[in-house]
Formats: sequence, structure tokens, C-alpha cells
Amino acid sequence: MRKDNSEFITGFLSESGSFVRNKDYFAFAELDDIACWVIARGLDNDQEVESAELAAKSVLGYFLQKPSISRYRIRRYLQEAHRVLQAESHRVRLKASLTVIVTDYARVRYGVAGNTRLYQFRNGRLQWQSKDQSLAQQMVDGEEIAEDALDQHEERHNLLSYLGTPNEFHPFISKKLPLYDGDVFLLATPGLWEKVNPAEMQDGLQEAKDPETWIDTLEDVLLSKQEHVVQNYTAAAIFANKIFKTDPQKKWRIIKRVALILLVLALAGGGALLFKMKEAERIADAATGMFEHETAGDAFIAEGDYPKALKAYSDARNAANIVKNKIQAALLVKKIRITQLIVDGDTAVKDEQYAKALEKYDKALKEMKGRDDFNEPEILEKKEKTQSYVLVMQWKKEGDLLFEGQDYAGAEAYYQKARKLALETSFVTGEKELRTKLDEVASKKTGIDKEKKTLDGDKLEKQGDESYAAQDFEGAIQSYTMAQEIYQEIGVLEKVLAMERKVTKAEEKLNPPAVPPAGQPPVQGTSAASQPPAVPVNQTAPVNQTAPVNQTAPVNQTAPVNQTAPINQTAPVNQTVPVNPVAPTYQPVPAHQVVPTNQAVPPAETAPATQPVQPPQANPPATANPTQEEAAKTP
Repeated sequence: MRKDNSEFITGFLSESGSFVRNKDYFAFAELDDIACWVIARGLDNDQEVESAELAAKSVLGYFLQKPSISRYRIRRYLQEAHRVLQAESHRVRLKASLTVIVTDYARVRYGVAGNTRLYQFRNGRLQWQSKDQSLAQQMVDGEEIAEDALDQHEERHNLLSYLGTPNEFHPFISKKLPLYDGDVFLLATPGLWEKVNPAEMQDGLQEAKDPETWIDTLEDVLLSKQEHVVQNYTAAAIFANKIFKTDPQKKWRIIKRVALILLVLALAGGGALLFKMKEAERIADAATGMFEHETAGDAFIAEGDYPKALKAYSDARNAANIVKNKIQAALLVKKIRITQLIVDGDTAVKDEQYAKALEKYDKALKEMKGRDDFNEPEILEKKEKTQSYVLVMQWKKEGDLLFEGQDYAGAEAYYQKARKLALETSFVTGEKELRTKLDEVASKKTGIDKEKKTLDGDKLEKQGDESYAAQDFEGAIQSYTMAQEIYQEIGVLEKVLAMERKVTKAEEKLNPPAVPPAGQPPVQGTSAASQPPAVPVNQTAPVNQTAPVNQTAPVNQTAPVNQTAPINQTAPVNQTVPVNPVAPTYQPVPAHQVVPTNQAVPPAETAPATQPVQPPQANPPATANPTQEEAAKTP
């Protein structure tokens, strides 16, 4: 157990800076005999897939499947992550810079693709730093620019190789480097190393006693620059306080053992022995792989990645069958069965088969009872969430039945309750369906309300028509106005305008305009009711008719009934009799005054104070006074 006999402490931070999304990612895994750290920086603008996270997890996944510090394996880790980014590039081409470190707790090897960096400090001093795969680094190597200018050169982000490149992928893999007690490593993305130079890193390390303190100091230095825009920045520090000490004689013992085997083979000279040796080597590799795959499966279980755990356990079982380890194979079969149940439950949830998912989770919980190598609380949470999904769909179904029965209020209550539970349990698909159902209910309720109000408006309009027909114009106006308000509320514009016309017509009937008498224009500024009565047009007055002495000519005085009209007296033509005219005052007519022919009587004559005002009679009969009758008999 190399890990138990060494001390490696890791601390890190990752911040988005001035941006909403953080496109950096850091992850690591420490196994008993080997460890791996990965830092990545996304270079694309995809809004759904985080390329840095995808690449880092891919590298760690392949490392856990086949952990090794060999150059070949590390190159394979990077190549597999490169292929994953290419395979997932659906909307845009996914790109990422990545640096990986692998150690057996005694030596270290690293790989770089892009411009994420690794720094090593020994005894408080910078020992070395990784090289970027950029045009600026190429210019430094060719001595075209100074090394100090690299971090700020305009070509520092012009990468020659990176994960997801459409060209040939050529990552850099270092040789094995020995470790010493007290060595310190720093992984950094461009957001940090562009603003914090190696000298500032070294100064911060002098006062730091642990990785967290050093990382916090580096962040303070970065933020103290007070840049207008702060890029995403990630830093991870690894303190190798104690490394694993190997037996110096072990190497020679291995060499002697191999030499002895070769000597035996040479002496035996038989192919059978060589075959047995190869078979023994294959069994030994299978035994090693059995434990490695099982360890990887346990790690995937801890991360909640059950499909990968299932594959790792299957590989371990195959290896156990090769070495004929029946006990280990039986244990692995148990793990495979539990993992398969969980995977089947997750698949059923994705396929919206929630009853089936509950059944699988129940069986998995029963199988893992009393075991500590599975995360039982996580499976219980999956089960409870699935039960919530079932309840949401049940309430939705009940709401659908009420909706079909046109009980929209009842359906809305069920939909609201189901949607609230869907939001609480992050049931995205169910919440979307319920939101659509609530929109349909709202549409139905709006249509019913509009129909009801339309009926109310039509009823008021009909009442207005009946009031108008009964000459109750005030009632008609009131009904029309109320109907107009309802039509205005529901947006029926043609009805609003129709009510406006009906109100106007009723108001004209209620307050008719005064019509002036024929032949006489209305006096300016005076109402028609106050105008004096007009003298009949074309009425022929008797010639040389003498008015009686001291006789006052009454105006609008009612003539005696059955009085004989004068002979040859022309009746007034088109004479308009005013309705209820205001009684004018009377003016005495002087004696012996001759009234000219066709002369109109002056309006507004004042009557003597002693003469009583007679009320006007509507439509008086055409009569002649005695004086006019005598004048008519005289030649």
C-alpha cells in the first residue's frame, strides 16, 4: 500500500471570474498504489456540453480502468478523451486544453495538450514548468522572443495541439521524474498563470503551510491586479510531504529472478515450459486485472456512475474466471446483479416507466441490505423521487378526467398540485406537460367567461331595445351603456360601436332639438322655445279696415266658437301654430291705425297691465272678429 506509506495533500479552487459560466474543471483520484490529477480548460462556446468537464472525466475514467504510469497508457488516456470530444461535437466542435499528472508516490509523469500548465517547486524554488503547445512557446523555443514575454504574448492562445483538434493530435508526454520529500506541484489554467507570474507563486509558497493557504494567496494576488475583466481561473496545489521509499535491493532481485528463469528455459530447451510460463504470465495479469477492475467499479459506485461500474465489475468477473477464483467470482456476481438492477431502474425512469423503475429499486435495496459497498441512501432517494413522479402522473390523470368532463376548476386544482410536486422533485418532463395542461384550462375558462359576458351583454342590449320601443329612453340609455361596458371588457368592438349608436339615438329621442317655424330663422343665441310666434305668411289683410277706437288687439286670444269667418278671406297658408308658446306682453294699438296689406305684426308686443294674459290654445280655429266681418260687407 504505497498510499499508506506516503503523504500527498491536495488543495484547489475554481472560479468563474467575471463570467456566469466556469469553463475550467479539475478532478483527481488517489488509489492505493497510484494517483492521477487532471486540470482542463474549455475552448469552445457550447451552451449545453462542458468540454473541460467531459475531457477531464474521460481521462480519469480510462485511468481508473487501467491505472498505469507508463508513457503509453498516459498517451492513451489523452487520445481517448480526444476521441470523446470529437464524438460529442454535434452543435459545435468541442475543444479543450488539458494537463494530467500520474504518480506511483515515488515518481511522476505528466502529459500536456494545449496551454494548461504544471509547475514543480523544490525547496521553495521553481524547479521546472511544463511547456505550452502554442505558437508563442514555439517562438520561445526558437529564441524568437524572450521567455519572460511568453505569458503576455499575443500568440499564447494560438494552440498547435489540443483535445478535439481536427488535425493530428500530438500531446506531450514527459519521462518519469523522481520525487523527493517536500516537492510541490501547481496545476493552473491560463486565467491564473497569465496574471500570477512564477516569482509571485514562489513568494506565496514561502509563507504557506498547506495547499489551501497557498492557493488562497495566489487568488489574492490575482484579484489585487484589479483587472476590468477577470477570466475563469483554476489552480490545484499538491504537497508531496512524504514520498514512498522503495527497497534499493528490489531491482537487483528482480533482475536475478529474470536471469534465472531465462537460464532454466535455455537449459530445458522445451517449448512446453515456455508455454507454461506464458500461461502463468497471463493468469498473473488476469489476477492483477481482477482486483484493478473491481477497485475501479467500487470507485464508479462511489461517484454514482453505475453503467461504468457495471462494466468494471463484469471485466473483474471475467478475470476471476480466468484465474479460477470461484469465491471472488461469486462476490462479483452479487455486485453485478445489484448494479444491473440500479441501471435498469435508471433506464426505466428515462423511459417514463416509473412503476417498473420502482420495482427495480426495491429489488436493489433488498439485495444491498447490510452491505456497505453500495450507497443505500442514494438508492432510497431515487426510489422516493420515482414515487413522487408516479404521484404527479396520477394527479395529472385525475385532472385529465375532470378536464374531459368540463370541470375546469377541478382540473386546474389537480394540475396545480401536480406541478408543484414536479417542481419540488425536479421532474422536468412532468412539469412541462402540466404547464401545457394549465394553459389549456386557462384558455377554456377564458372562452367560457367571454361567452357568459357576451350573453349578459346581449341580454342588456335586448332590454334596451324593449325600453326604447316603450319610449323609456332613459332606461334604454342605461341598458345600452351597461351592455357597452361589457362588450368593451371582452373586446367585441363592433358591439361597442353599435351600442354607441343606440345610445346616441335614444338621447336624441329624450332631448329632441327645437325646430324653428317655417320662413323664420331662429334668433341667434336664443332657443326655439323663446322665439315669438310668427305671423302667417301670405295672409291678406282687409283693405282700409279701421281698427276699433281704444280697442286693444289681443295676441293669441282665443276666438269665440262658431263665429262666421269673413267672406273672401284667404286662409293662412302653411301657418305653423307654436306649441305652448310663451305669452307675449300686449301693446295697445292706437286708434284709427290702418294695418297695411301683408304687413307682419311686430313681435313681442306688450299688453296693458289691465289686460289679463290668456293662455294660448293649440291649433285655434280660423275666425274673424266683428270688425273684420263689417269691413268685408262694406264695398
